[in-house]
Amino acid sequence: MVAERRPGARGIRLRADSIDGAVRFTLPPRGGIADAATLLDRHQDWLARQVAGWPVPLPFAPGAIIPFDGSTLMLDWAAAHPRLPQRNGDVLRIGGPIDALPARVLRWLKAAALADMEPLTRALAARVDRNVSQVRVGDTRSRWGSCVGNGAGAGRIAYSWRLILAPSLVRRNVVAHEVAHLVHANHGPGFHALLAELDANGAASKRWLRAHGAGLHWVGRAA
Repeated sequence: MVAERRPGARGIRLRADSIDGAVRFTLPPRGGIADAATLLDRHQDWLARQVAGWPVPLPFAPGAIIPFDGSTLMLDWAAAHPRLPQRNGDVLRIGGPIDALPARVLRWLKAAALADMEPLTRALAARVDRNVSQVRVGDTRSRWGSCVGNGAGAGRIAYSWRLILAPSLVRRNVVAHEVAHLVHANHGPGFHALLAELDANGAASKRWLRAHGAGLHWVGRAA
């Protein structure tokens, strides 16, 4: 359980965070502890239902089957396999020391995500006559993508590497969303019109992320 005081908070907020797997309290600058305890006691059943619905950790371990590009990959580890991960269909072969397996899988997935989304980003940016100075991947929890810079200058776009675990239609829509921000810094009518022009799968992408997005953050997490 995590408690956080916020200067602007006027009341107490209780939240079951399905991404981090934590129960969080937001408290006002002073007091609130007794009220928080009462709120927690009154919502025990609700919290139990929320926690029961959280995803299950899926560590990068020998034999693990992880989501990848809308399908799955089985992690085939053996010390004698080549240390550089090699994909063969729905199998990812990895060798070397067992304790290096998680880091090697993570590096491979990040590289796969960048190789997939960078060309698409630059292609869509060219369609709207914008330049992109940098495309990178990271591991953000609050947003699937971000765009810095718009207008005539070159923009920098970043994505969560975890998008490579999702179907391609989800990645394309996130890429289109960030490219549209190269032209429109807000989410006004012009932005949404351009996004629909760049990709027509917005509704399907949002449905998929609502249903499965939290689970992507549990991939690679230790049990």
